[in-house]
Amino acid sequence: MPARTSPDRPGAQEWVPEGAGVDTLAEAAHGCRGCELSGPATQVVFSSGPDDAEVVLVGEQPGDREDREGEPFVGPAGRVLADALEAAGVDPERVYVTNAVKRFRFTERRVPSS
Repeated sequence: MPARTSPDRPGAQEWVPEGAGVDTLAEAAHGCRGCELSGPATQVVFSSGPDDAEVVLVGEQPGDREDREGEPFVGPAGRVLADALEAAGVDPERVYVTNAVKRFRFTERRVPSS
């Protein structure tokens, strides 16, 4: 099924260089304006880990801590992941972590009126 695009959501294909490596994709992601997430999020949270990782883990989307720090899995889910890797005997330095979505879905907190 082809991607649905519109003038306000053109899709990422305009910003994704074909055949690019991870470093080029990371650079391109910072300039992407293909969806509504590029507006309110602080920054792109791309990925972290070695190119020759033994394990690749893909989360759903960055959280607010990841949005502020620009690194994946640094918030509460990152603590759970670190504990799980340790329990499994997996060296976290050999793990590549990323998210399917590269920006935090920001929602404004509203203070209830008195």
